[in-house]
Order: sequence, then C-alpha cells, then structure tokens
Amino acid sequence: MISYAVGAYVALALVNYRVAVLLLAPLSLFLHMFPVVDRQVFSILDCCCLGLTALLPLKCNLISKLKTYPFLFPSIFVALSYAITNVLAEPHWPSTFFVLNTIYCFPFVVWCVLDEEKYVKLLLYLFCVYFSLCAIYALVELALGENVIIDRLLQMYVVNENVINYTEVRFGFKRLQSIFDTPMSMGLAVGVFGYFLFVARKFIGTNYFFINILMVVCLLMPWLTGSRSVFVSAFILLIPIFNETLKDKGFALLKIGLIGTGVFLLGDWVMTLVDSVIRSDTAVTGSSLDMRLMQFAVIVPFFLKSPIWGNGYAYTWSFVKAVDADLFGAESIWLQVLVDFGIIGAMAYVTCIVYMASHMKKLFGRSGFAMPLAVICGYSLSTFLGLELNYFFIICLMLMKLQEFYGEKEDQSE
Repeated sequence: MISYAVGAYVALALVNYRVAVLLLAPLSLFLHMFPVVDRQVFSILDCCCLGLTALLPLKCNLISKLKTYPFLFPSIFVALSYAITNVLAEPHWPSTFFVLNTIYCFPFVVWCVLDEEKYVKLLLYLFCVYFSLCAIYALVELALGENVIIDRLLQMYVVNENVINYTEVRFGFKRLQSIFDTPMSMGLAVGVFGYFLFVARKFIGTNYFFINILMVVCLLMPWLTGSRSVFVSAFILLIPIFNETLKDKGFALLKIGLIGTGVFLLGDWVMTLVDSVIRSDTAVTGSSLDMRLMQFAVIVPFFLKSPIWGNGYAYTWSFVKAVDADLFGAESIWLQVLVDFGIIGAMAYVTCIVYMASHMKKLFGRSGFAMPLAVICGYSLSTFLGLELNYFFIICLMLMKLQEFYGEKEDQSE
C-alpha cells in the first residue's frame, strides 16, 4: 500500500512538479509518521522529499534560486556541522543525509516553485484546508474524550515510535493532539499557523470569513494541549496580536467588554495555568523543574566527552537514554543538539533562528520577533516530536512571498 502511494506521488511530481511540491508542504506534518520500512527512520516524507530534490535541477535554474534563498547560509552551516560530526565522531551518513534533505533542502524546493502569485495563494489554501481538518478532528477528539485515529494507527503498527496517544486530562480537558505526534507538536504548529494567518491578512485582506474563523480556532487550540511549554509559546504569539488589536480604536467598547467577560469567566482557569508554569511540580502532573534539571545533569558527562562536534546523530536516543533512564524525553532541544552535534551544532541551530528572526523583522518590525521567539522558547522547554524547522522555514517563506506579491499591490493602490 505504501509503495503504491509513493509511486502515485512520484507520478504526480513528474506530471505537475509544482503542485506535488506544494501539496507535500502541509502533508509533511502528517506523512513523517509513517516509516517506509517497519522500525526504520526513513519515512514516506523522506522518500517524497528525496524524489523532489532529485527532480529539482530539471525544473528550475538552481544558481539563480540559491542566490535569493533566505536560509541558504544557516542551511549550509547546519550541513557543515553534521559533516564534521560524522567525520570526527560516530558516522551516520545515510540518516544525516535524509535529515538534511527533508528539513533543510525541502524548504528550498518550496522556495523554487513559489515564483508566481497563484502558487503562493495555492499553498496558503492548502495549509488552510489541512489545518481546518486538524481543527475539526481536534473538536471530535475533545467531544469523544479519545483520539480514535492515533489509537488505530498505533494498533496497526504503521507509525513510528515517536507517535504517542495522550489520554490524560489536564486543566479539565483531554489533552488534544489531533493528527500530530504529541499535543506539544500540535499546539506549536497550529499556534504558529494562527499567527501566520493574523499577519497574512495584511496582504490578502481581512474580509475572508473562513480565514478569520480558522485563525481564531488555531490561536485557541494550543490552550487545550495541557502543555506548559506550548502555553509559553502561545502567549508570546498573542502579544503582537493583542497589541495590534487593542491599538485599533474601532469597536473599543466591544473589545473592552469581551476582555472583561473573558477575565470573569476564565479567571480561575487562567490562574491555574499561570500556577502550573510557576510551580510545575505541584499544579498538575508532568515534567517538573527538578526533572528537567536532572535531565541536564544526565547529559553533562556525555556532552563533555565531545563538546565541540558532539557524539553523532541520534546519540541522545540510541545511547544516552539506554544508559540512563532519567533522561526521560530529553525535554529541550539543547539536550539533544549539544550531545549529538556539540557546540558547532548548537551554533548552527541558533543561526537558523536568528535568520528567521531577521527576515521576520524586515517584514513586520519588532512584532516579527514573536514567531521565532515562540519557537525557540518552546523548543527550549520541551520536545516537539515530528515538528521540525522546515515547517517554520516554509511559513516564513510564504510571508516573504505574500509581501513580494501583495505588498507591491498595496503600495501601488496607495
């Protein structure tokens, strides 16, 4: 079945390369769950991305596209850090090659096909359809009190070991995860897309009822994940949104009334959320501050073993966790990056975030820092399985292209 699906996608790529690329962008959030071979890291997503990268030289002028690609330097830096680790530590060339291609080359492939306004609009609509389906199913999950799809996929043994069915209740709700690996992954993904829709309205107009509804839903869903790291990221994303909304004097009384009503109705619940972040070991069950400090203590000797270039790809999971179970889920990106790729790898990762922040600032001023800041805070506080930087790169690329095509029209109309 999997081979037929991959074959059909390859056929689509040969017939209409652009549509195949744009279709894979939102579906990548789902397809990475499915390994091509049982118990192997190589997923359907990796297979599709590899095929698209192989076809890319036949579809566009690579040199000209590389010159304009916003994330070229951080991608090269990451590739260099991976290569150094493979040469000087334990080599994992096939795995690192697939990771580099899927996370850092695929956004470039997307960039190459977003050269016309209609393709930018198509990608926007495809993401809207995907997150609408995710939101609808999340409401079904909330109503049923269980995740039927994830549970069924796990019973069939067709997804990788990163996919976990969360059944616990936090803050009065079943922890929602929709069709994502974990609630954390869902919360950050939909929260960032809600933020994207808010800022994208500047270019596509504010009179799209469907997009406005989807934006509100995406900004609310992170608060139903029961994840404190997601709460922090969601709050950061809401700061520029509230700032801009409250600056607009239109419907001032209505806004004041809605805020007052919200504070009155949700005050106790909000205080519980705040208490859970401040006192994570007492407010609700889950990872406490002591547990996270213990995880850092676990990785210190392994980091010091090879602090500059690290110990090798996935060393954190394949060796450290096997040696010391106190690592648990290694709930910070820095635990994994420092052990696997050392200081060089950490510098490369920071460079990716810095470039993201730099380009967002050019587009939206200081409010543009919200998304990269939310991403790095979230990743520093928890593990977002299945949600990688390629998603955030693509969101940034879409905003840049919206500015390029619709921003010019806005200036001309003025």
